[in-house]
Order: sequence, then structure tokens, then C-alpha cells
Amino acid sequence: MEGVMDRRVVYGILSSLSLLGFYVTVNYLTGGIEAVYWNLRKYTPYIAVIDAGFGVQVGLFAHIRHHGRNCNALAGTSVTGGSMVACCLHHVTDFIPFLGIGAILFLSQLTEIFFMIGAASSIIGVAWMLSVIQKNRLYPESGIFTQIMRVNYQSFRDALFIMSILAILWKYMSMPFGIF
Repeated sequence: MEGVMDRRVVYGILSSLSLLGFYVTVNYLTGGIEAVYWNLRKYTPYIAVIDAGFGVQVGLFAHIRHHGRNCNALAGTSVTGGSMVACCLHHVTDFIPFLGIGAILFLSQLTEIFFMIGAASSIIGVAWMLSVIQKNRLYPESGIFTQIMRVNYQSFRDALFIMSILAILWKYMSMPFGIF
């Protein structure tokens, strides 16, 4: 069992590093090394949450797959995919200059909102995967996983979803420019 657990951790770490590599590559290709440094420095908290959440979700997904249950876990992977899309959505402005300066300025004002959506979906995705593990009792009767499973992750996931929507709306409403 230890070898399997180690493999799950390795999958999570490799996935996290791959996502971070993808993010750095997109930034480098669209703005050079300066853009990489600037974006990593400015958005470190968001990038860290999205990246770590993605790695944890992959590790949890590998845990669920190890137990042979994948029907409920597929919904969690869509959340993971959504995290990745939201994470990189603000780079749309880099690839669509033909829309005009107005569209570019509009979308660039929403960069932090896109990051918030990505971070929220990453955290909710982890809670979703933990709720799948909890619902199907895919954890041993003793150990750290048993301690982690004392939380009701279905309720936690729902609360996180509501809090995320409220935080994103608050951020949008407190923006200095009237966007819509």
C-alpha cells in the first residue's frame, strides 16, 4: 500500500509542476521573461492556490481510481478542468488583439476576477474530491485520513461555493471602474 500512496503523491506533485510549467510557458510566450516575473510576483497567492489545489485533486483522483470508483469522481475532474481554464482565461487578451483596444482593456480589468474564480474552483474541487472519498468510505479506519474525514465535506463544499460566489461578487462590485 505504501508504494501506491507514494505514487499518488508523485502524480499530484508532477501535475502541480506541470500546471505551473504551463502557466510560466504561456506567460513567457506572450510577454517574455519579464511577464513571467511580474505575473508570478503579482499573483503569487492565486497561482499557489490554483496550482496546489490542482495537484491535490490529481492525487485524490488517483486515490479514488485506486479503489475502483470513478463514476462520482468524474464530476470532480470537471471542476479541475474548470480551474485550469479559469486560471489561464485572463491570457485571452494576449491572443486576441484583433478585437480592439476596448476589449483588451475590458478583459484585462477582470484578471483578478479570473484568478479568484480559478482559486475558488480549485478549493471547491478539493472539497468535492474529499466528499467523494468520504461518501464512498475510501479511506482506512485509522490514521491521518480518518482524522481528515471528520469534516462533512459535502456541506463544506456547498459552503465554499456560496462563499466563493459572494467573494467574487464583492471583488467585482468594489472594482474602481464601471465595467458593465
